Amino acid sequence: MSEDAVDPATPEPAAGASRRRSRGIDWAQVKEPVPYDPLSKVNLGRSVETALLRTPVQPLEAIPPFRGAGIYAIYYAGNLEMYQPLSGSQTPIYVGKAVPAGARKGQATGGQQGHQLWDRLDEHRGSVDAAGNLDVGDFYARYLVADELFIPMAERLMITGFQPVWNLVVDGFGNHDPGAGRLAMRRPPWDELHPGRGWAARLQQASQYSAEESGERIKAHFIRVPPVRDDVTLAALPATELRDEDIPATALDEGPDSSPQSETPTLY
Repeated sequence: MSEDAVDPATPEPAAGASRRRSRGIDWAQVKEPVPYDPLSKVNLGRSVETALLRTPVQPLEAIPPFRGAGIYAIYYAGNLEMYQPLSGSQTPIYVGKAVPAGARKGQATGGQQGHQLWDRLDEHRGSVDAAGNLDVGDFYARYLVADELFIPMAERLMITGFQPVWNLVVDGFGNHDPGAGRLAMRRPPWDELHPGRGWAARLQQASQYSAEESGERIKAHFIRVPPVRDDVTLAALPATELRDEDIPATALDEGPDSSPQSETPTLY
């Protein structure tokens, strides 16, 4: 008799056996799983996140020009002591997005015809290159051109899962030059820790955190949130341990106000 054959000598369960077993269960106390919805915002964002993490990493200083808007992750692979836990890990040091012109006002048109994502990555290349204590050759990036509807959700999922240190602990990497008329502002903690950007040096107020304080906060962050070592392109993505409402506006790339004047409402 084959393994799949039914042994006629084995009695089948009575038709009402399952119903009798369920009589002693308090179904009001039984957990009800949330039905999987492939079209929910979170799952659509997850699909974009997964696609991003399957793209190859490229040197930040040598990304060729391309068109489109989307999401990106920047990685550190150097020997600087404060970022040593990140080197060789799957955890990005920074996550961000580049949306089509007018997207934050709901008026984006022709987003894939521009080159917003490449511009943003090149701006970051310039920021790292300007810093006196960073080597742009130690930085790599993944990027993905994506539909504008899913870019913000994918960015939030990457931040809540990986908790990148330049998003949540040391604010200011993604800031723009606020212009000559807005120099009476605080210097971003990132520029205090990694001085070199000319516009930041001209800001008149001291940073919210000294370089030493930021260094201690970074060290504490890696104790609380160890970098991911598993291959996230093959294994499960990191759990979203932060609630969406816990993400400060300053953690989001090109947030409501990316100028350096605001305090840093970081989590630690």
